[in-house]
Amino acid sequence: MNILNQTMIKATSLALLACLVTPVWSKPEKPEKSVPVPVTGSNPAPATGVVLTVNGTAITDKDIDKLLRGQQGQSKMPVAQQRAQITTELVVRQVLLDEAKRQKIDVDAAFLEKIEDLRQRLLMEQVVGDYLSKNPLTETEEKAEYDRQKKALGGADTTPQYQLRQIVVKTEQEGRELIARAQKGEAFAKLAEASIDENGKANGGLVGWVFPSDLFATLSAVVVNLQKGAVSAVPIQSNAGWHVVKLEDTRAYKIPGFDESRPQIKQALLAQRRQALIDGLMKKAVIKRP
Repeated sequence: MNILNQTMIKATSLALLACLVTPVWSKPEKPEKSVPVPVTGSNPAPATGVVLTVNGTAITDKDIDKLLRGQQGQSKMPVAQQRAQITTELVVRQVLLDEAKRQKIDVDAAFLEKIEDLRQRLLMEQVVGDYLSKNPLTETEEKAEYDRQKKALGGADTTPQYQLRQIVVKTEQEGRELIARAQKGEAFAKLAEASIDENGKANGGLVGWVFPSDLFATLSAVVVNLQKGAVSAVPIQSNAGWHVVKLEDTRAYKIPGFDESRPQIKQALLAQRRQALIDGLMKKAVIKRP
Protein backbone atom coordinates (compact mmCIF):
# COMPACT_ATOMS: atom_id res chain seq x y z
CA MET A 1 0.00 0.00 0.00
CA ASN A 2 1.04 3.60 -0.44
CA ILE A 3 0.43 6.61 1.73
CA LEU A 4 -1.48 8.62 -0.84
CA ASN A 5 -4.87 10.07 -0.05
CA GLN A 6 -7.27 8.33 -2.43
CA THR A 7 -8.97 11.61 -3.28
CA MET A 8 -5.62 13.23 -4.06
CA ILE A 9 -4.38 10.84 -6.72
CA LYS A 10 -5.68 11.48 -10.20
CA ALA A 11 -3.08 10.16 -12.49
CA THR A 12 -3.02 10.39 -16.23
CA SER A 13 -1.24 8.34 -18.78
CA LEU A 14 -0.32 8.77 -22.45
CA ALA A 15 -2.07 6.31 -24.83
CA LEU A 16 0.15 3.97 -26.86
CA LEU A 17 -0.87 3.17 -30.42
CA ALA A 18 0.01 -0.23 -31.87
CA CYS A 19 0.49 -0.08 -35.63
CA LEU A 20 1.48 -3.66 -36.38
CA VAL A 21 0.13 -7.02 -35.35
CA THR A 22 3.00 -9.34 -34.48
CA PRO A 23 2.38 -12.82 -35.92
CA VAL A 24 2.87 -15.94 -33.89
CA TRP A 25 6.04 -17.67 -34.94
CA SER A 26 6.98 -21.27 -34.61
CA LYS A 27 10.20 -22.35 -32.95
CA PRO A 28 13.00 -20.64 -34.89
CA GLU A 29 15.08 -22.82 -37.11
CA LYS A 30 18.85 -22.64 -37.15
CA PRO A 31 19.57 -19.28 -38.83
CA GLU A 32 21.23 -19.20 -42.20
CA LYS A 33 24.56 -17.52 -42.49
CA SER A 34 24.02 -13.92 -43.52
CA VAL A 35 25.61 -10.52 -43.23
CA PRO A 36 23.99 -8.69 -40.26
CA VAL A 37 21.98 -5.58 -41.12
CA PRO A 38 23.52 -2.40 -39.62
CA VAL A 39 21.27 -1.25 -36.77
CA THR A 40 23.38 1.41 -35.07
CA GLY A 41 24.32 4.91 -36.01
CA SER A 42 28.00 3.98 -36.09
CA ASN A 43 27.52 1.46 -38.91
CA PRO A 44 27.30 2.24 -42.63
CA ALA A 45 23.90 3.34 -43.96
CA PRO A 46 21.63 0.38 -44.86
CA ALA A 47 20.79 -0.54 -48.43
CA THR A 48 17.66 0.99 -49.96
CA GLY A 49 16.93 -1.68 -52.56
CA VAL A 50 13.44 -3.09 -53.16
CA VAL A 51 12.92 -6.36 -51.29
CA LEU A 52 9.51 -7.09 -52.78
CA THR A 53 6.35 -5.36 -53.97
CA VAL A 54 2.77 -5.76 -52.73
CA ASN A 55 0.11 -4.84 -55.27
CA GLY A 56 2.70 -2.60 -56.90
CA THR A 57 3.87 -0.90 -53.67
CA ALA A 58 7.56 -1.41 -52.92
CA ILE A 59 8.84 -2.62 -49.58
CA THR A 60 12.49 -1.66 -49.31
CA ASP A 61 15.46 -2.45 -47.14
CA LYS A 62 15.08 1.08 -45.76
CA ASP A 63 11.53 0.31 -44.57
CA ILE A 64 12.70 -2.88 -42.87
CA ASP A 65 15.77 -1.31 -41.30
CA LYS A 66 13.69 1.53 -39.84
CA LEU A 67 11.55 -0.93 -37.88
CA LEU A 68 14.57 -3.07 -37.04
CA ARG A 69 16.23 -0.12 -35.34
CA GLY A 70 13.03 0.57 -33.42
CA GLN A 71 13.05 -2.86 -31.83
CA GLN A 72 16.80 -3.01 -31.29
CA GLY A 73 17.59 -4.81 -28.05
CA GLN A 74 13.98 -6.02 -27.63
CA SER A 75 14.42 -9.35 -29.38
CA LYS A 76 16.93 -12.17 -28.97
CA MET A 77 16.23 -13.53 -32.45
CA PRO A 78 19.01 -13.43 -35.03
CA VAL A 79 18.90 -10.32 -37.21
CA ALA A 80 18.02 -12.33 -40.31
CA GLN A 81 14.97 -13.78 -38.58
CA GLN A 82 13.93 -10.36 -37.28
CA ARG A 83 14.13 -9.00 -40.82
CA ALA A 84 11.96 -11.85 -42.09
CA GLN A 85 9.38 -11.18 -39.39
CA ILE A 86 9.32 -7.44 -40.09
CA THR A 87 8.99 -8.10 -43.82
CA THR A 88 5.92 -10.26 -43.17
CA GLU A 89 4.41 -7.55 -40.96
CA LEU A 90 4.94 -4.93 -43.66
CA VAL A 91 3.31 -7.17 -46.26
CA VAL A 92 0.29 -7.72 -43.98
CA ARG A 93 0.04 -4.00 -43.33
CA GLN A 94 0.16 -3.13 -47.02
CA VAL A 95 -2.46 -5.75 -47.90
CA LEU A 96 -4.82 -4.32 -45.28
CA LEU A 97 -4.14 -0.75 -46.37
CA ASP A 98 -4.88 -1.65 -49.98
CA GLU A 99 -8.15 -3.31 -48.93
CA ALA A 100 -9.10 -0.20 -46.92
CA LYS A 101 -8.55 1.94 -50.01
CA ARG A 102 -10.52 -0.50 -52.18
CA GLN A 103 -13.44 -0.16 -49.77
CA LYS A 104 -12.88 3.64 -49.74
CA ILE A 105 -12.61 3.58 -45.95
CA ASP A 106 -9.85 6.18 -46.14
CA VAL A 107 -12.31 8.76 -47.49
CA ASP A 108 -15.33 7.72 -45.43
CA ALA A 109 -16.71 10.64 -43.40
CA ALA A 110 -17.06 8.65 -40.18
CA PHE A 111 -13.49 7.36 -40.49
CA LEU A 112 -12.11 10.83 -41.16
CA GLU A 113 -13.94 12.07 -38.07
CA LYS A 114 -12.18 9.39 -35.99
CA ILE A 115 -8.85 10.40 -37.51
CA GLU A 116 -9.43 14.03 -36.60
CA ASP A 117 -10.39 13.10 -33.04
CA LEU A 118 -7.24 10.97 -32.75
CA ARG A 119 -5.11 13.77 -34.21
CA GLN A 120 -6.44 16.21 -31.62
CA ARG A 121 -5.84 13.78 -28.75
CA LEU A 122 -2.27 13.16 -29.88
CA LEU A 123 -1.63 16.89 -30.14
CA MET A 124 -2.99 17.43 -26.63
CA GLU A 125 -0.83 14.68 -25.20
CA GLN A 126 2.19 16.02 -27.09
CA VAL A 127 1.73 19.45 -25.53
CA VAL A 128 1.55 17.90 -22.06
CA GLY A 129 4.45 15.56 -22.77
CA ASP A 130 6.67 18.39 -24.00
CA TYR A 131 5.80 20.49 -20.95
CA LEU A 132 6.61 17.68 -18.52
CA SER A 133 9.83 16.95 -20.36
CA LYS A 134 10.91 20.59 -20.08
CA ASN A 135 9.81 20.76 -16.44
CA PRO A 136 10.97 17.44 -14.97
CA LEU A 137 10.34 16.44 -11.38
CA THR A 138 13.27 16.44 -9.00
CA GLU A 139 13.97 14.06 -6.16
CA THR A 140 13.77 17.05 -3.81
CA GLU A 141 10.17 17.72 -4.91
CA GLU A 142 9.25 14.07 -4.54
CA LYS A 143 10.78 13.88 -1.07
CA ALA A 144 9.00 17.08 -0.01
CA GLU A 145 5.66 15.64 -1.15
CA TYR A 146 6.35 12.40 0.71
CA ASP A 147 7.13 14.35 3.89
CA ARG A 148 3.99 16.44 3.46
CA GLN A 149 1.77 13.38 3.11
CA LYS A 150 3.44 11.61 6.00
CA LYS A 151 2.91 14.68 8.17
CA ALA A 152 -0.76 14.72 7.17
CA LEU A 153 -0.98 11.16 8.53
CA GLY A 154 0.53 12.17 11.84
CA GLY A 155 4.23 12.16 11.04
CA ALA A 156 5.03 8.86 12.76
CA ASP A 157 6.10 5.58 11.15
CA THR A 158 2.67 4.14 11.90
CA THR A 159 -0.79 5.71 11.86
CA PRO A 160 -4.23 4.46 12.85
CA GLN A 161 -6.66 3.19 10.26
CA TYR A 162 -10.38 2.74 10.76
CA GLN A 163 -12.72 0.20 9.21
CA LEU A 164 -16.16 1.76 8.85
CA ARG A 165 -19.70 1.06 7.82
CA GLN A 166 -21.93 3.96 6.90
CA ILE A 167 -25.48 4.78 5.90
CA VAL A 168 -26.22 7.97 3.98
CA VAL A 169 -29.78 9.34 4.04
CA LYS A 170 -31.43 12.52 2.82
CA THR A 171 -32.63 13.98 6.15
CA GLU A 172 -31.37 14.30 9.68
CA GLN A 173 -34.57 12.73 11.00
CA GLU A 174 -34.01 9.58 8.93
CA GLY A 175 -30.50 9.39 10.33
CA ARG A 176 -31.69 9.70 13.93
CA GLU A 177 -34.27 6.96 13.41
CA LEU A 178 -31.62 4.61 12.02
CA ILE A 179 -29.32 5.33 14.97
CA ALA A 180 -32.15 4.50 17.39
CA ARG A 181 -32.81 1.21 15.60
CA ALA A 182 -29.10 0.31 15.61
CA GLN A 183 -28.90 1.04 19.35
CA LYS A 184 -31.83 -1.35 19.89
CA GLY A 185 -29.80 -4.13 18.28
CA GLU A 186 -30.85 -4.15 14.61
CA ALA A 187 -28.02 -5.24 12.30
CA PHE A 188 -26.26 -2.22 10.83
CA ALA A 189 -25.65 -4.07 7.55
CA LYS A 190 -29.38 -4.65 7.24
CA LEU A 191 -30.17 -1.01 8.05
CA ALA A 192 -27.73 0.01 5.30
CA GLU A 193 -30.32 -1.07 2.75
CA ALA A 194 -31.91 2.34 3.34
CA SER A 195 -28.72 4.14 2.24
CA ILE A 196 -28.73 6.39 -0.82
CA ASP A 197 -25.05 5.52 -1.30
CA GLU A 198 -25.34 2.67 -3.80
CA ASN A 199 -21.75 1.42 -3.38
CA GLY A 200 -22.05 1.12 0.37
CA LYS A 201 -25.58 -0.19 0.18
CA ALA A 202 -24.41 -3.17 -1.86
CA ASN A 203 -21.89 -4.13 0.85
CA GLY A 204 -23.95 -3.63 3.97
CA GLY A 205 -22.59 -0.10 4.25
CA LEU A 206 -18.97 -1.28 4.42
CA VAL A 207 -16.52 1.47 3.52
CA GLY A 208 -13.32 -0.42 4.28
CA TRP A 209 -10.09 0.83 5.84
CA VAL A 210 -9.59 4.59 5.81
CA PHE A 211 -7.32 7.21 7.32
CA PRO A 212 -8.86 10.16 9.15
CA SER A 213 -7.47 12.39 6.39
CA ASP A 214 -9.58 10.47 3.85
CA LEU A 215 -12.76 11.75 5.53
CA PHE A 216 -14.30 15.19 5.59
CA ALA A 217 -13.44 17.08 8.76
CA THR A 218 -16.62 16.67 10.80
CA LEU A 219 -16.88 12.96 10.05
CA SER A 220 -13.21 12.43 10.82
CA ALA A 221 -13.64 14.11 14.22
CA VAL A 222 -16.44 11.68 15.10
CA VAL A 223 -14.72 8.54 13.84
CA VAL A 224 -11.47 9.00 15.79
CA ASN A 225 -13.49 9.21 19.02
CA LEU A 226 -15.72 6.17 18.46
CA GLN A 227 -15.22 2.93 20.37
CA LYS A 228 -14.94 -0.29 18.40
CA GLY A 229 -18.45 -1.51 17.51
CA ALA A 230 -20.07 1.84 18.33
CA VAL A 231 -22.42 3.87 16.12
CA SER A 232 -22.26 7.65 15.90
CA ALA A 233 -24.55 9.33 18.43
CA VAL A 234 -25.96 11.74 15.83
CA PRO A 235 -26.02 11.92 12.03
CA ILE A 236 -23.18 13.91 10.43
CA GLN A 237 -24.07 16.24 7.56
CA SER A 238 -22.17 16.52 4.26
CA ASN A 239 -22.98 17.64 0.73
CA ALA A 240 -24.05 14.06 0.00
CA GLY A 241 -26.58 13.88 2.83
CA TRP A 242 -26.61 12.76 6.47
CA HIS A 243 -24.13 10.05 7.52
CA VAL A 244 -24.62 7.41 10.18
CA VAL A 245 -21.35 5.56 10.82
CA LYS A 246 -20.28 2.49 12.73
CA LEU A 247 -16.67 1.73 13.67
CA GLU A 248 -15.98 -1.92 12.87
CA ASP A 249 -12.29 -2.10 13.78
CA THR A 250 -9.01 -0.18 14.09
CA ARG A 251 -5.41 -1.08 13.31
CA ALA A 252 -1.96 0.46 13.18
CA TYR A 253 -0.88 1.01 9.59
CA LYS A 254 2.87 1.03 8.85
CA ILE A 255 3.69 3.89 6.52
CA PRO A 256 5.88 2.80 3.57
CA GLY A 257 9.30 4.41 3.17
CA PHE A 258 10.13 7.02 0.55
CA ASP A 259 11.63 4.57 -1.96
CA GLU A 260 8.59 2.30 -1.77
CA SER A 261 6.18 5.21 -2.14
CA ARG A 262 8.15 7.09 -4.79
CA PRO A 263 6.37 5.74 -7.93
CA GLN A 264 2.97 6.79 -6.57
CA ILE A 265 4.35 10.11 -5.34
CA LYS A 266 5.76 10.80 -8.79
CA GLN A 267 2.48 9.89 -10.46
CA ALA A 268 0.55 12.27 -8.22
CA LEU A 269 3.01 15.13 -8.77
CA LEU A 270 2.92 14.67 -12.55
CA ALA A 271 -0.87 14.85 -12.43
CA GLN A 272 -0.62 18.08 -10.43
CA ARG A 273 1.91 19.52 -12.90
CA ARG A 274 -0.33 18.63 -15.82
CA GLN A 275 -3.27 20.34 -14.13
CA ALA A 276 -1.13 23.41 -13.45
CA LEU A 277 -0.35 23.63 -17.18
CA ILE A 278 -4.04 23.41 -18.06
CA ASP A 279 -5.00 25.98 -15.43
CA GLY A 280 -2.40 28.41 -16.80
CA LEU A 281 -3.63 27.98 -20.37
CA MET A 282 -7.25 28.40 -19.28
CA LYS A 283 -6.41 31.73 -17.63
CA LYS A 284 -4.86 33.04 -20.85
CA ALA A 285 -7.58 31.67 -23.13
CA VAL A 286 -10.19 34.02 -24.59
CA ILE A 287 -13.46 32.23 -23.90
CA LYS A 288 -16.72 33.80 -25.10
CA ARG A 289 -20.27 32.58 -24.86
CA PRO A 290 -22.93 33.64 -27.40
